Amino acid sequence: MMLGMAVNRPDPNSAPFVRFLRWVMSRRGSRVQAMTDALRLQRSLRIIGLGSVMILLPSMLLAYFGISSIQGEELAVMDDVKSQAEASASAFVSQFERPLTGFEDAVLDRLAAGRSPLEAPQELHKDVLVAIKLDADLRVVAPFSRSAAERTEPIEYLFEPMVREALSADRRGEEPHVVSRLYVLAEQGARSTQAKARLRFERARLLANNGRGLEARAIMDEVVSRYGQVRDPWGFRMEDLVALFRAEAGLDQDPLAAAEALRDLVDRLMNRRWTVGMGGEGAVARRALSELERFADAEWAAATRERIDDRMRMLYWAEKLLPELDAVLAGQRNFSVDKGKLRWVEGDKGLWALTWWGEDLYAFALDRELLIQDARAIAKDVSQPGTPVRGLLLNPDASAPQETLSRRSLVPWMVGWSMVVVPRDHRALQNDLENRRNRRVGIIFLAIVLIGVGAMSTARLVSIELGSARMKADFAANVSHELRSPITQIRLKAESLMLGLSDTPEEQASDYQIIVRESERLSRLVDNVLDFSAIERGAKTYALVSGDLAETVHAAVEAVEGSAELVERQLFVRIAPGLPVVAHDEDAVSQCVINLLSNAAKYSETDKPIRLEMAREGAGVVIRVIDQGIGIPESDVRQIFEPFFRGGDASVRRRKGTGIGLAITFYIVSAHKGSVDVVSRPGEGSTFSLWFPALGGDPLDRQGA
Repeated sequence: MMLGMAVNRPDPNSAPFVRFLRWVMSRRGSRVQAMTDALRLQRSLRIIGLGSVMILLPSMLLAYFGISSIQGEELAVMDDVKSQAEASASAFVSQFERPLTGFEDAVLDRLAAGRSPLEAPQELHKDVLVAIKLDADLRVVAPFSRSAAERTEPIEYLFEPMVREALSADRRGEEPHVVSRLYVLAEQGARSTQAKARLRFERARLLANNGRGLEARAIMDEVVSRYGQVRDPWGFRMEDLVALFRAEAGLDQDPLAAAEALRDLVDRLMNRRWTVGMGGEGAVARRALSELERFADAEWAAATRERIDDRMRMLYWAEKLLPELDAVLAGQRNFSVDKGKLRWVEGDKGLWALTWWGEDLYAFALDRELLIQDARAIAKDVSQPGTPVRGLLLNPDASAPQETLSRRSLVPWMVGWSMVVVPRDHRALQNDLENRRNRRVGIIFLAIVLIGVGAMSTARLVSIELGSARMKADFAANVSHELRSPITQIRLKAESLMLGLSDTPEEQASDYQIIVRESERLSRLVDNVLDFSAIERGAKTYALVSGDLAETVHAAVEAVEGSAELVERQLFVRIAPGLPVVAHDEDAVSQCVINLLSNAAKYSETDKPIRLEMAREGAGVVIRVIDQGIGIPESDVRQIFEPFFRGGDASVRRRKGTGIGLAITFYIVSAHKGSVDVVSRPGEGSTFSLWFPALGGDPLDRQGA
């Protein structure tokens, strides 16, 4: 007993979706056609779905992630720019505040150590203009004074007649007693104490220089005792002038004692408070130091000269800046500053640093313009050309640019001032971001286009392959049909002869002729198939021999004019005389002519004549086959020489053919270095031209084609 199991295979026609499509389409036609259309539509929808999953979905994902990456890259670029801006701003603040905080620490360290911060103020900060100490009443107490009692009289006395006469006589070198008498008269007529003191000093100097030293010394002692603290109209204190003159006069007699006197004078002047508006102390100290340098230690002399220069520079700036300090302190007499702190106040020329220490107020003026220049230089330095940002120093009246990336205030040093960092080139930055965006979008678009092109190319290749397979299938069917027709005719006529069905000799002759004709037709068909197979394998070669092309064409016409296609046709042959010699393969050229004549007969009506013409054309010979048949559509002209192509028109499909005859013809002519042309109009006929180069001619020289 044998047991069997039934296996149920799924029926594609029973799928719910297919049944639904069949129901929809059956409303417009038959059930069989509806089923066919439903299955075809289902396959199409499957292909569309597969394409969507394999192409559309990846493209959308690629576009989505690409756009996201663009936004992320833009944010990353801006974050990087902002980071560089923050770094530049921090570097600026660090470089700007370091000297100022160092100045604060140095001042407070000196005060805490009991050392005056007024000594060598340039060591505290390179831009210090003046350093001043004030008492609780805000009066200047060091290193200068503002004594109104020491104000000098103008030098108008020099223009008084007696004074001018005495000075002129002194310059002319007149007798000392005469000049001395003139100085006495001028002193008696002088109205101011400063003028009297200076004239008496000039008289003593004159006497000392002319050998009357005892008299000169007495007058000098009198000047010191009566006018020692008096300043002459040029601001020189009289006791300083006398001390300088006596020390210089003693350099020739007792150099060591004189050098000691000069050094004492310099030390005394440097330890004294200088009066604002008076430059006498500095000038006397410089003159004394210049005389002393040849006797003093070089290091001490250099240090002392630097102290004198610093003191004179501070004296100059004290005269310029004390009114500004008065304005800064106006109304702030009781302002408080915590011990160990400095308060910064900005003036027109100086940036003032103020601090109380005990009962004293210390005020330091830093050069405001130099500080601003340094701040601008630092802002420029922290934003090097290689970075995408640059720094700007903004004054209190300026507003920050809209594209500001970072901002730092200069409080507490310079209230209202700030440093901002902006893109070096805002438009260039935006253009760079836009270019990056465009490049990314372009790459994404190109990728999507390439995917689409690849999909279309794949679909086209598949379509071409399917078309090629279909044409090969049609070719096999056509060849089978073409082979069956002559074989059937041969078999029927052979059986008729064998069975004695052909009674008369004429009937027997006709049967023999049909057998021969169909055999030749069968041979040509087989030759075409074999030649095409050899061509596809690349194994087909031709023996080109010089000869008369017209004879070859005559032989081909004679071979085909009795065939089934041309037996009832009018064929007109016209061959021009004197044609040049052409190197050709006779069998191959005959095959081309036979193929063209067979096609002309196949695609034209029996009452339409066919013409074959041969003539010289350019550097060769042209063979034209002209028919008045159905013609070739313009869309098919470019494809008629492709293997297996037979056109899509129904009138073409109804006619027998294999689709390889023109392909073989094109290959043969190309192997002869010739060319094939076709001119055709649907409904009017076609003209095929085969051009072969003459022996020794230029294959490219075909005029009039």
